[in-house]
Amino acid sequence: MKRLVLVLGLTCGLAAVSCATNPATGRRQLILMSEQEEIALGKQSDADIRKQMGVYEDRELQQYVDRIGMRLARQSYRPELPWTFTVVDEPAVNAFALPGGFIYVTRGILPFLRNEAELAGVLGHEVGHVDARHSVDQYSKQLLTQGALAGASVFLPRWQSALGAGSVAAQFAFLKFGRDAELEADRLGVGYASGGGWAPRAMEGVLGTLGRLDAAQGSRRGVPNWAMTHPPAEDRVVKIQDAVTAASAKGGTATNPAEYERVIDRIVYGDSREKGMVRGSEFVHPVLRFSLRFPDGWEIVNGADQVSATESEQGNVMMLLELSPDKSGSPEQAARADMSQAGLRELDGRSGRINGLDAYVATYEGVVQQTRVLFRAAHIRSGQQMYIVGGLTSATEFPRADRLFSAAIQSFRQLTVQEADRIQPSRITFYTARSGDSWESIAKQAGSGMRPNTLAIMNGSDPGTPPRAGARLRVVAGG
Repeated sequence: MKRLVLVLGLTCGLAAVSCATNPATGRRQLILMSEQEEIALGKQSDADIRKQMGVYEDRELQQYVDRIGMRLARQSYRPELPWTFTVVDEPAVNAFALPGGFIYVTRGILPFLRNEAELAGVLGHEVGHVDARHSVDQYSKQLLTQGALAGASVFLPRWQSALGAGSVAAQFAFLKFGRDAELEADRLGVGYASGGGWAPRAMEGVLGTLGRLDAAQGSRRGVPNWAMTHPPAEDRVVKIQDAVTAASAKGGTATNPAEYERVIDRIVYGDSREKGMVRGSEFVHPVLRFSLRFPDGWEIVNGADQVSATESEQGNVMMLLELSPDKSGSPEQAARADMSQAGLRELDGRSGRINGLDAYVATYEGVVQQTRVLFRAAHIRSGQQMYIVGGLTSATEFPRADRLFSAAIQSFRQLTVQEADRIQPSRITFYTARSGDSWESIAKQAGSGMRPNTLAIMNGSDPGTPPRAGARLRVVAGG
C-alpha cells in the first residue's frame, strides 16, 4: 500500500510539473517528459527513420528543403530546438514529424507540390505538430493508458514502445492525430509560411491536390500517404479559411515555382534501384541483381522488409519475397530453421536448381486465425544472399493457387551485370504540351506506365480537362 501511494504521488507530481499552457495553441497539456527527453527521443527515432527509409541522395535538394524548413522554424514558438528537415527515400506521398524538431518529407510528395509555397505549407504543418507537441501529448497519454507509470515505472526507459510492438520511430511516422490537432497544425503552418514570406493560400492548393490524388488512387500500402493519415482535405480547406485570411495580413506572397521546379527536375519517381522496382508483374532489383515475376494482374507492394503480392483485395491468396536471416548454410538448412521458427510444419521438400541457382522447395502447413493454411516456398541462394519466395493460402484454395505459386518461384533468376545496368528508375522531367495532346497520349509517350489521371493531378489539373497547348508539364519518364 505504501508503494502504491508513492507511485501515485510521483505520477501526480509529474503531472503538476508538466501540465502547462502551450503558447502555440493556448491549450493546457499534460506532458510526461521534459524538453530534453523529447529531443533525446527524437534523435533516437531519427536514427531509426534514416536507417529504415534512407535519405534521398541529392545534396542540393536536401539543402533547399532544409533552408525553407529553418526559415519556418524561426517563425515557430520553439526556435531553439535542434530542427532538421530531411527528404527520405520513399515513393509514398507523405510528410511527418518526430518530437524535438525532426521533420521529414518523402521524395514521393515533392512532384505533387506545385511550388515552393506549397512545400512551405507542408513543412509548416509539420513544424506546427512539433510546436504544439502533438506527438508528445499522444505519447504521454499512451504511457498513462498502458500503465507505464505503474510500479517502479520511473526506472523504466522513457521511450519504450507504448504499444509493445514495433519501433518508436515507426509509431510516430504512422501516427494519426485527431481532427483538432490536424487543424491546429494547419493553422500554425499557414501562419509560419506567411511569416516566412510565402503565400498563405498555397496550403489550399496542397489540400486540393492531395484530396484529388487520394480519391483517384486510394491509399498505398506500406508507408501511408499524407491524405490517409490526415482528415479529409475538403474539410480542412474550409476550416483554414480564417487562418489564411489572418495570415494574409502578414504580407507573404512568394511562390517561386521556377526555382522549385529546378530542384525537383530529375527526381526519382516511384521505386528506386536501391530498394528494387516493380515493373508490371515483375519485381527487379538491379543492385542485388535478381528478378522475380509474380502472377499477372496481382497487386504488388514493395515494402521495407518484404515484397508482397496479392491476388485480390481480400488477400486470401498471396505471395511474398524476402531475405532469409540465414546466409551461411545450405538452402535446405535455412528452410528448416526459418520455417520452424515461423511455426510451420514441413510436409514435403526437395533440393534442386532454379535457373542455375541452388534451391530448396517445400510445402509447409500451419494455422492462421484458426484456418489451416499451406505455404509453397523456395529458399534460393543467389550471390551472398538467401531469398525466400513463397505463396500462402488456405488448404482449400491451395490446389488452384499452387500452379501460380510454382510458376512464380521458377521465374526467380539472377540478372547479368549488363541487364542490371540497363534498369534505371523513372524520373520527373518536363514537357511542353502540344495541340491535340491528352493526358493519355502524354503518359503513353513518356513510357513510364504512369496513370493519365495521376499525371493530370501532378500538374494541378482535373483529369477530365485536357492539357493546354504550350503549357510546361511535369511528366514521368524512363525506367
